[in-house]
Order: sequence, then structure tokens, then C-alpha cells
Amino acid sequence: MRVTDLINKLLTGLKDPELRVSIASTINYLLDVYSYSNVDEDELRKDLYDICFDVFRVTMGGSPKEEIVNKSKDMAEEFIRAFKLASVYRRAMSKWKVPM
Repeated sequence: MRVTDLINKLLTGLKDPELRVSIASTINYLLDVYSYSNVDEDELRKDLYDICFDVFRVTMGGSPKEEIVNKSKDMAEEFIRAFKLASVYRRAMSKWKVPM
């Protein structure tokens, strides 16, 4: 799944537009950092987990904490896979520039 699709999936239950933009911007920033520098994947995974946990805590308020934790871990892993795919695509596109 693409990063933008995952962001939309994550933000489904949030109504506040400013908060939605802030979270999406943060995740896109993490993607840029991952794509263009050497970042520790475990640290990135933790940051993504924290974001997902905060969002799910708000959107799934009545759910047990264990369910929110598991869903946050799963979503963070999905983001990591999408980041890897997106960064490979970005690197390939920058290496193999096609004249317009």
C-alpha cells in the first residue's frame, strides 16, 4: 500500500483538519528523512508507532489498550514497508532521470 493510502487509512476517524494535516506532514517528513538519509529503522518504527498509538487512542477511545497497541504496531509495520518501497522508487527515479 502507498504511504498516502496508509495516511488516509490512519486519519479516517479524525475530524479536525488542522490535526489531520499536522499528522500527515509529520509522516511525510519521516518518509523524507528515511529516503534521503541513514536513519535507524528501529527508531523510525518507534516514532511511527507513537504517532499511530496517539491517533488510535483518540479514534478508538472505548477499545482496550492492548487492541490499540496491537493495531499501532501493525500500522507502524505497514508504514515501514511502504517507506521502503517509496524510497526505492525515489532513488531509482533520481538515478534514472528521463528527459522530457
